[in-house]
This record gives sequence, structure tokens and C-alpha cells, in this order.
Amino acid sequence: MNFKELLQRYREGTATLEEKKLVEKELEKYESIEAYFSEDLSDRFLREEIPNKDEKKGKMNGESPGPKKDFSIHKLVNRRLRKVILTSVVIVVLLYVTVFYGISAMVDRVHYDPTVVNEAEENDYPRTDFHFDMTAYVSLNMPGHVVSSFTPVMSEGFGNYELRYPLRNLFNRQTQNHVVNISRGNLSYADGGIFEWENRGNLWDGFDLIRYPGQYESEDFTEEEATDYREEQQERKNNITLEYLEDLNPLSYLAMHVVFEEDLSMMEFHDLSMDHRDLDFKWVGIRTTEPGTRWSENQPMHLIGFNPSQDEPSGSSRPDPEAYPLFNLEDRWEEPIRVEEDFAEIFETHFHSRLSYLSGREEFIEIFDYNPYKLDFYEDALDYIEEEGIYTYGVVVYGTVEDFSVAIEDLPYESLYIDEVLPAKPNIYY
Repeated sequence: MNFKELLQRYREGTATLEEKKLVEKELEKYESIEAYFSEDLSDRFLREEIPNKDEKKGKMNGESPGPKKDFSIHKLVNRRLRKVILTSVVIVVLLYVTVFYGISAMVDRVHYDPTVVNEAEENDYPRTDFHFDMTAYVSLNMPGHVVSSFTPVMSEGFGNYELRYPLRNLFNRQTQNHVVNISRGNLSYADGGIFEWENRGNLWDGFDLIRYPGQYESEDFTEEEATDYREEQQERKNNITLEYLEDLNPLSYLAMHVVFEEDLSMMEFHDLSMDHRDLDFKWVGIRTTEPGTRWSENQPMHLIGFNPSQDEPSGSSRPDPEAYPLFNLEDRWEEPIRVEEDFAEIFETHFHSRLSYLSGREEFIEIFDYNPYKLDFYEDALDYIEEEGIYTYGVVVYGTVEDFSVAIEDLPYESLYIDEVLPAKPNIYY
């Protein structure tokens, strides 16, 4: 029986008395050897053992040295200890790098990653996909607002990000910076901005004819009676608006929501905007379902549109221009505009690109949009405009009371709604 088997019997408690004595004697011997080699080891840690000057002098004089110390054994132990410690440090560093940069990067790829940059860069500040996601979302869903500058994104690792975006109100021309935190594809913090109710619900005041088609239809009214009642109520509201308009100072500045009697093509809208150059058209609502119908019986009627003015910051970075032509409206000037009809095509292409882009950003929509079914709505809206064309049911337009007083008779309106009033235009020069 070898010592390994004997030691195993000792550990299992099956060794005889003589075998126990033998094992314990051997263990005592190894403990003594270990104690000998580890004696004063802490004083010799990470340095080579060097004989002192007296020892060197005695050797040179031929004197017999004292008790011999095995310097080579201590050197070997020190070298091995240094190797073990160095290896441990390297392992720890590699583990940190692997966990933080390797696993963290894998987590980032699993969830929405706002740091991704896919667009072509042409000597411009690189814009992340989050910048274009937010730009498209705001232009489609928030009349009178734009993302006015850079959108910094800071990765905190493992799918956690801090996002910032500046939201500019085009009516009062004030800009506020907002912060959003997301964690592994979920919203963890937001300080207003696109998440405020006034920027999700109140923006649509005045567009009730589009949001609630068949509003007064019920079992108690015939369709004709409901239509008559709706028209009476709308006429009453319009009269209130016109009377209020007459009482305002001519220099007061208004934000007006207008629903047209009939949908206008993009060419017809362009002609209208040219006929009333003193008015500033800031948002054009686009028809996405058949008039008088809702997108879904179980969902609210979502409204989307685009800004026909060039209010967004310029830059050369943009999403794939082949997939999303005229995503930036400023690109319309890259080709000469020879006829008025070109403007209609420009508006149609721009809106289609924005909607097509956003409908493909599922992860962004799930986090930032206000309705979990909006992705289905965007896809259905895209199908509708590709089949039926792009028409507008109404606009958001700014101007002074004096400007509106001149233009009001020529506007083909069914509904007028004053959304905001300022004592004067924020800047009288532009």
C-alpha cells in the first residue's frame, strides 16, 4: 500500500492504529519542513536574499561562515510567489475587461443600443441612431416641436444608458434639455419632454374631427341627425374663435389648428402656403385612414404629420439616403427645383422617408412611444399612403392676429382652434 492510499484510509477513519501513527509522523515531518521554509518569508517577500556585508567579509578572509542558509531555496520560493501574484493580477484584470467590455457589449447588443452609428459621416459631428430616432419621432408626432441640436448618449455598461435631447418649441422659441435613462430596453427615468402629457395629448386639441370620427353617433341619433348636430357644434366653436380673434390686439401672435373642409394634396397645400406667405405653417397632418374612419376600433386615432419648414439643425449626417431620401428636408436644395410641382414631390418623399424610417425602429418605439400598438399603426399608415397617396386634413400654423384676419376668409377650413396666444411675435425679424 502506497502512502496516498494510506492517507486516504486515514482521512476516511479506516486506518489501523499503526497506520495512524505512521501517517501522523509523516504529517508532523512535513509540517516541520513547511515551517522551516516559511520562516521569515514575509520579510523576504518580492526581493532576492542577499548575504550581508559581514558574511561577505568573512568569506573573503577565509573564515568559516555560521549556520548555512539555503539562499537558493528562498530565491526559488520568492520567484514562484512573484509569479503567482503577477498571474493573479493579470487574471483579475482580464476578468474585469472580459466582464465589463465583453459581457457588457453582449448585453448592449441584445437590447436597444442608442450609441450605434450607422449613417454615413461626411466631415460632420457623428449622429447616433438615437438622434435620428428622436428626430423622426418628434417631427411626426409633436406639432410645433423639433430636436434642435445634438443628442449626447453615455453608455454606463450592461445595457444602461443616459440620453439627452434638446426639445425646441417653435411657437415661443424656447428650448429645454431633457434627460432619459434606459436600462436593458426599458425606460427607467424621464424628466418630461416627449413624455409630458401636454406633449402627448394636448397637442391634438382642435383636431377632434379627425381623432373622433362619428363622435355623436349613437342608438339615439340617426347618422343624419348626428351629422347635423356635429356641424352645429363645430359652427358654434368656430364663431367663438372668430369673435375672440376680433378682440385680440393685431400684433398678438397665435398658434392656430385648422382642419380643412376637404383633404388637400401636397400641391394644393403648397399653393395655399404660397398664397399666404405671412402665415408660418409648422405642421401638416397627413391622412392615414379613410375619412370618417378610425385606425382601430379598440385604439385611439393617432395623428402624424411633418414640418414643411426647415427648422431642424443642418448637418451632413443622415440615415441611408438611398433608403430614406430627403429624410432631411434641407436636401431638397441639392437638386434644382424647376417647377412648382417639385415641391409637392419633395413633401411627399420627405414624409414617406420619416414614416418608413420610424416604422423600422421597433426597439425605440417600444421604449419611447406612448402606445404599445404604435408600431402597428405606423406600418398600417405606411401601407395606406403608398396605396392612396399623401393628403393633408389640416395644419398647425402661426401668425399675428393681423395676418390671420387677412387670410381667414381664404382658408378652406371646417374647424378653427386657437391653441396659444403670445402678446407679440417672439422675434419680429424672422
